[in-house]
Amino acid sequence: MAESCKDLPDECWELIFNRLHKLHHSHLESPSLCCKRFLSITNTLRTHFTLIDATVFPISILLNRFPNINSIDLSSFRNGDLDRVVADIASSNLNLKTLVFSGTDGLPLGSLRILGSRMKNLRALMCSWLRTLRDIELFVIADSMPCLEDLDISYPLNSFRSDPEIQGLSQGDVGVTDMGIEVLSSKLKCLRKINVSGNEFLTDKSLLALSTNCVHLTDIVVRNCSLVTLDGIKFVMHNSTNLSSLSLQEIDFGRLDNYSIRCARNISTLEIYRSVVPDEYLHLLANAGIPLKTFALLFCTPVCFTFSGISSFFNKYRALKSLSLSAIPFLSDEKMSDLSQCLSALVIIRLMVCYNLTESTFFTLAKNCPLLEDISMERTNLGGGGGDMATDIVQNPTIRSLNLANNPNLTDECLAKLASVCPSIEVLDVSSCERITEKGIAEFWKRGSKIRKLRIAGCVGIRSIGNSFQLSELEVLGAAGSGINELVVSGNRCGGLLHLNLKGCSGVTTVALKEILTNCERLRNINLIGCLNVSREMVDWMVFSRPSLRKIILPYSHLPSESQRKLFLRHGCLVLSEQAEVEL
Repeated sequence: MAESCKDLPDECWELIFNRLHKLHHSHLESPSLCCKRFLSITNTLRTHFTLIDATVFPISILLNRFPNINSIDLSSFRNGDLDRVVADIASSNLNLKTLVFSGTDGLPLGSLRILGSRMKNLRALMCSWLRTLRDIELFVIADSMPCLEDLDISYPLNSFRSDPEIQGLSQGDVGVTDMGIEVLSSKLKCLRKINVSGNEFLTDKSLLALSTNCVHLTDIVVRNCSLVTLDGIKFVMHNSTNLSSLSLQEIDFGRLDNYSIRCARNISTLEIYRSVVPDEYLHLLANAGIPLKTFALLFCTPVCFTFSGISSFFNKYRALKSLSLSAIPFLSDEKMSDLSQCLSALVIIRLMVCYNLTESTFFTLAKNCPLLEDISMERTNLGGGGGDMATDIVQNPTIRSLNLANNPNLTDECLAKLASVCPSIEVLDVSSCERITEKGIAEFWKRGSKIRKLRIAGCVGIRSIGNSFQLSELEVLGAAGSGINELVVSGNRCGGLLHLNLKGCSGVTTVALKEILTNCERLRNINLIGCLNVSREMVDWMVFSRPSLRKIILPYSHLPSESQRKLFLRHGCLVLSEQAEVEL
């Protein structure tokens, strides 16, 4: 192939391969095996790298192979010396812009200082869910990375923080405090986005420091910070003139004045969680005239606001693109029908834990919101009989994604009606809908849907997938805890499958698994925890017969020895136990 097109310049090949890369990075594997020239070209196209293990290959070899990497994710790093890895990254010639530490044990401060001094273009640092995060880590970040624009320090675990007095430690020794945020904000003058959620010692002083020192702030996320009050939020609204996105939790909006809302004149995204939101606030918000495009009202105290409040709000914000509502008991099909008249511009809607909403609301939204692409009605009452009242069902081909999980009354008959409305579905989640079977899922394929991601976790009535249909577009099948056991048919018809989660599918056998691995030539990840009829000897066969595999998750009892694990890793496949399980 390369010889017949030897006169085609590298720039043309790069355009061709880049188109494949945008579809999925795995599409570059085949051309990279053709010749060294193609390998060199495809290596330059990769810009993101996820590192899991550093015990087999020196990280420096990988970094040299991909010279245009600008984003590195260490959140799944499990084996090796993290400090050594960060030092190798720092000594490379990469022009790094994003670095993710989320979920690791902590930040290697020594090597992080070196990296910060050398990677002058580093703009985003993600440090959520660290096992340890204290003021000292913030001091190092502030000193070594002054050009940061995006910082996530949310939800540190800090397991030893619960009683600092007993431990003989100050708050700054066991978690992030106002002092840490004050020092951080005084040095990160370019900061635009910050997430401080879950840092329990922070007070309004932190918001005052951020708003005063970081004049370019556009996005602030402050959730699960119980000491932050409305006074701190008001200060931010008054002083952060560039603020466009605000996400809050546990705030009493009853004292918020009209002036404070009008000061936040650039806010386009407002998310409110578990807060007190009275009708008076919704009326003030409706009259403020701010350019809202995204709004979320989630698990807020429903006795504080009424249908009148949210109706007046939606009537003024008819240009909303994204809406999320949850746990609002007074929402009914009839009321959603009224509200939908104001929501014609919606692209995304999420209605969760609203048990009075049935499929009638679904049909109404599909009809009155012609731009809708994503509908989520999780934990509602789909199948509860609302379809009997729907007389005007209109097809909406723009809808691409459906999340219908945790609807215990959803039946195959109801699912067939929903499928008739959405012939273009690409993502479907019906997890924990125990009454549906494979017949209900098949209705989407009958209507011509090209589903790429299908999640049927907990659907015990689904025994097989894909009978009589060619599912070449299906890339993700999340079937954990389902009744699926007939994988032979799926294997023959799902040749494009990349990710397969069979956790808890006890009916899957070694024969069936061999069939699907033989036919799914692009399969990369598979979860086999709880597949009791799959022998441990299958691991060797899977790794060596399916070279596309990159991750296999097994029960702890099926884990190979350390030497075998390293051998598998040299062939490009990481074998993990259930203790390191990652949902597919």
